Amino acid sequence: MIRRPLNEQFADKVFAGIKTTTIRDNPWPAGKPIMLFRWEGKPYRSKQVEIAPVIVEETEPIGLWLDYKSGRLDHSDPMGLGRPLWQCEGFNSFDEMDAWFRCKMLPGQTVTKALMRFRLATPDEVDACKK
Repeated sequence: MIRRPLNEQFADKVFAGIKTTTIRDNPWPAGKPIMLFRWEGKPYRSKQVEIAPVIVEETEPIGLWLDYKSGRLDHSDPMGLGRPLWQCEGFNSFDEMDAWFRCKMLPGQTVTKALMRFRLATPDEVDACKK
């Protein structure tokens, strides 16, 4: 099974169905179980603690940029989320998401990343992956 790291602050929100998307540099494969995990200690120097298996249902490109004047995060409008992106990403507010990305980008910078919509995998989907 493919494994992908997830910040521990989002683990409960994945289980609660609040965090249903993730933004990454490269898209994850759709329709295959992916085990989300967190590092027990230092990344790559500690054990991986499994969080949950998920299935990516859809991937689309998303543009992110920091407004040159305000320095605030802005993004292209993903289709069909049904609620604000910051909620789908598992943040408690837009300001929290803004702070997360602001430290990863420069004012005026625009990046294109992959937005994956996912759901928890069923036990049958996980078992099918093991065969």
